[in-house]
Amino acid sequence: MTVNVRRLAGWALIIGTIVAEVGYLAANLLAPGSGDEVFRYQNWALFEGIALVGDVIVALGLPVILTFAGRAPKLHIVGYVGIFAALMMLNIGEGTTEAFVKPYLVGHGGIPAQEPAGFAVFEGVALLALVVGSICLGIAVLRARMLPWWIGIALIVSCLLGALGLPGAWFLVPDGVFFAALFAIGTFALRGRPHRTPATVGQEAVSAQG
Repeated sequence: MTVNVRRLAGWALIIGTIVAEVGYLAANLLAPGSGDEVFRYQNWALFEGIALVGDVIVALGLPVILTFAGRAPKLHIVGYVGIFAALMMLNIGEGTTEAFVKPYLVGHGGIPAQEPAGFAVFEGVALLALVVGSICLGIAVLRARMLPWWIGIALIVSCLLGALGLPGAWFLVPDGVFFAALFAIGTFALRGRPHRTPATVGQEAVSAQG
């Protein structure tokens, strides 16, 4: 990945995560009521649509993650594939239904109590991809040591928090932590050089002596 492409991808992660998070926060915190009633909120489709645009931008910048592979290339690839698949299937695929289909159904007879055949399997595969992707990428960041350690921890923690099923508006916290980690990766991509940890500095010294 050339420097210019890497910087563009970094900007995509930064802008995309901000836009997506603003959309999700606005839709879920400003919508009155709970459950299916939130889909009656007049600005629901607008805010969820903004979040979808942010998700698409994030997906475009996501490959920059692979430039930080360092000593853990395989884990980085698994993490990237898992997160990309979850982003496309959950945030964009299912998100489109949440943004536009469910508000329409609420006003035209209500949302069916029974999900379409196969949807649970689709959602299960997407959630599995998210779990595997987040944990593998988090471990990869810790092993590669080309990014600050807390980014790897944040990716793993976001997955663990999501598994807890936090009540109320707290369910937005895992996404916030996840997007914050991607935002941070984008900022380091803009710098054009890896984060220098004591370990990487030592490796550079050994390489210079060789």
